[in-house]
Amino acid sequence: MKIHLAFIPLLAISPWFISCAPDIAQPTVATLDVSRYAGEWHEVARLPNPFEKGLVAAKAIYTPNQNGTLNVRNLGLKSDGALTSIEGSAKPADPSVPGKLIVRFYKFPANLFAGDYWILDVNSDYTRALIGSPNLKYLWILDKNPYDKSDYESLIRKATSLGYETDKLYFNPKRITD
Repeated sequence: MKIHLAFIPLLAISPWFISCAPDIAQPTVATLDVSRYAGEWHEVARLPNPFEKGLVAAKAIYTPNQNGTLNVRNLGLKSDGALTSIEGSAKPADPSVPGKLIVRFYKFPANLFAGDYWILDVNSDYTRALIGSPNLKYLWILDKNPYDKSDYESLIRKATSLGYETDKLYFNPKRITD
């Protein structure tokens, strides 16, 4: 079988196009108080993803900036006790939709891509949040306080109703306490 040379670049990038899921309309929070959202958030659960592979605990520290953006510092704990860390920033994708943020990390190669960080739900105390992505591939349940797995049933039901595969949620067995 002969392959025309002009098709080789298309074949090389075709898995990327095939793996791209369409964006799904999802309601995000209508208002966001960045100063109240700031702080230390512990990852309770997540859909498996390649950049957190092997982590048994994770947390994010958000620090507000004067211009309405957030500094982001993510920490991960591996099963062998080693800590990982990456820093970046988050800003609104569109100021009229405050729950849709774009996150970009500074470290190469992560800095080549920006990620969608959609705040689907945050409680009135700004201590519990449900974070997703428009392609339904990424989902996190975050909390600022100690937690019990059963406390998150309403967030899991909401994520399920939005189309996320919540049966695949990974609940972190540990918590980073530094």
